[in-house]
Amino acid sequence: MLVGSRVRLRALEVGDYALLHRWLNDANVMQFWGRPGNTQSLAEITGDEERNAKRGNSRKYIIETLEQNEAIGQIDYYDLDLVSRNCWTSIMIGNPDYWGGGYGTDAMRVLLRYLFGQLDVHRVVLTTHETNVRAQRSYAKNGFVQEGVLRDWMFFDGAYQAGIIMSVLDEDFRRTEEQSTSSR
Repeated sequence: MLVGSRVRLRALEVGDYALLHRWLNDANVMQFWGRPGNTQSLAEITGDEERNAKRGNSRKYIIETLEQNEAIGQIDYYDLDLVSRNCWTSIMIGNPDYWGGGYGTDAMRVLLRYLFGQLDVHRVVLTTHETNVRAQRSYAKNGFVQEGVLRDWMFFDGAYQAGIIMSVLDEDFRRTEEQSTSSR
């Protein structure tokens, strides 16, 4: 279990598939995940999660609040390459009651501490939709910087949306952590 100031990250369990099913079929959540109108059956989600777990280069966690022990989202790393020392990440706060409250920022910080400190990763990358400015601000708080734009990355809500590629290097994250500590 990985613990931050507001959240803990725990391993995804079979019993969590129903939560994923609820979040992945919520139109408001999927709007920010870039899949409006998404529908997935519980069987599809179960199959996807079981296949992903067997890959060996990824790990998904459930994000729980420290105060209420409530599961509020998911975070993962995937395509972990220990030779190049990089991986990709994604995060979803599936419970809208916790949007904008710093829970996602803390969850990402906890995961980055693990990736940089324990797995000795050098670079972590993610993509987000150009319209998801709140997520971009959250990522920047953990040292992520924009690297590029994927033109017409996804088509939804009747229009193409660009994707923003962001990354954080281990030294960027350490600098962000030091600044955060010294400003307290």
